[in-house]
Amino acid sequence: MTDGQPWLPAPGRVGAVLVTESQRIRDETARVAAAAGLELTVTATLPEAFQLQPAVVLVGSDNTESRAPAGGGLILVGLPGESGEVWEAATRLRASQVAILPAAADWLAERFASLRATGPLGHLLGVMGCSGGSGTSSLSCWLALAAARSGRSTLLIDGDCAGGGLDLALFETGNGVRWEDLGEVNGTLNPDQLAGALPRTRGFAVLSMGGSPASESSILASSTVQSVLDAVRNFYALTIVDLPGGWPWGGPLLPICDEVMVLVPGRLRPITAARSLVQQTQFLPTSVIVRGPLGPGLDPHRVAEMVGRPLVGYLPQLRGVRHAERQGRLLDLGSHRAVQRLTTQALATVPRSTGKARP
Repeated sequence: MTDGQPWLPAPGRVGAVLVTESQRIRDETARVAAAAGLELTVTATLPEAFQLQPAVVLVGSDNTESRAPAGGGLILVGLPGESGEVWEAATRLRASQVAILPAAADWLAERFASLRATGPLGHLLGVMGCSGGSGTSSLSCWLALAAARSGRSTLLIDGDCAGGGLDLALFETGNGVRWEDLGEVNGTLNPDQLAGALPRTRGFAVLSMGGSPASESSILASSTVQSVLDAVRNFYALTIVDLPGGWPWGGPLLPICDEVMVLVPGRLRPITAARSLVQQTQFLPTSVIVRGPLGPGLDPHRVAEMVGRPLVGYLPQLRGVRHAERQGRLLDLGSHRAVQRLTTQALATVPRSTGKARP
């Protein structure tokens, strides 16, 4: 649907996906996409759209689905004369931005053009537990450490507003930007400036929580997230997103991930919870990491089979994790043989993207 050669996004991703059955909304949006040189794909449902792992999802005001994943960065597209219906749909679908076409064509074209110019280069890997306290924060930190050691430009994102600040498990004091400092971001964010402002440790950068949970929650539900993640994708080859466990599954950053690894303790109750969880992540590639100790009659392959997702690896129970976290020395355990084995297996399944390499 473009004039000339369409922009081709990173492997495995499409540029923009529009969810609508309205021919007029489709025509108006396609016209803007063509002018910006961006390829537009049209689907009938939101799950179909998210399965394509698009750079941006647009949804027509005619959509009747009851809700969309929280914080999915949706753009609601409407037409003149239906303002009430547009805002009702935007609220119902949790859209972060609204475009009434053709009046908002210039704004939407600029949004499309920014995607075409930079491209979503990096890969976002979500790490999520089937309940609070599963150990996902530790695993996220160890994956970031292993990725940095392998030569990838790596960012670790704290996605849990109630976690108290992931950076405190890595270093006692970390000077640099946190989520609370990004609340006023509006529009395009310079990737180099963001990367230069983030604290770093052992070769990777960290974007942490640590301010007011209420204000940070509102930031994650705003258009700020899209600006930040556009910059992140353009700079870092791999971003590890530490997602909160429990309901609502994964929080508002879940839908922006390219894939999710679910950490499942090898016992019956967590397995049951994980089976419910993966039903909510059908729009994303999802795999399982099993954590010890294992219940009677269970092994990692059996646990993954019961959850219904492929097995990535097994992490045995480790001593001293909580103490190391309290002391800000969690990364010291990243050299443990079992941790190294698991992180190597996990990263081997993650595509190597082309974010800007930095020292």
